[in-house]
Amino acid sequence: MAFTQPPRVDTEALDAGGMSRDVVIERLGAPKSSVKNVDGSREDMFEYYEGSSSGWKIGRGIFHLAADVFTIALWEIVATPTEYGLRGDKITAQANFDNTDRLTSFRVLGREIKPLEKKLVAQPNAS
Repeated sequence: MAFTQPPRVDTEALDAGGMSRDVVIERLGAPKSSVKNVDGSREDMFEYYEGSSSGWKIGRGIFHLAADVFTIALWEIVATPTEYGLRGDKITAQANFDNTDRLTSFRVLGREIKPLEKKLVAQPNAS
C-alpha cells in the first residue's frame, strides 16, 4: 500500500492561481462537482488526500516488503492499518476558474474527521 499512496499536493502552487483547469485536475483528480456559471466561469469542488512525499513512500514500501518476507506476510496485520493512517487527511477544496478555464482562486474548505477522532470528540471528558 505504501507504494500506491497518493502523492503530496503542492497547494502553494495552486494558491498562486493562473494555471489551467487541466493542470489542476491532473494534480487533484476529477472534481466531485462542477458548476458552470452564466458568465462562463466555473466553480469546482475537489476531494483529495494529503499524501506523502515520494522518498518517504518508497522507503516505507521497501521496509514493508522486507518485513513481509521476514514474517511470511504477517507484517500486513500491522502495515495495513498503519498505511491507512499515513495516507493523510481527506481534504475538501474549492477552485474557481475564469471563462478561459484559468484558476482564479483556490481554497481549502476543510478536512474529514477520522473515525478515531470522531470517537474522541463524541465522548465527554471523564474528569
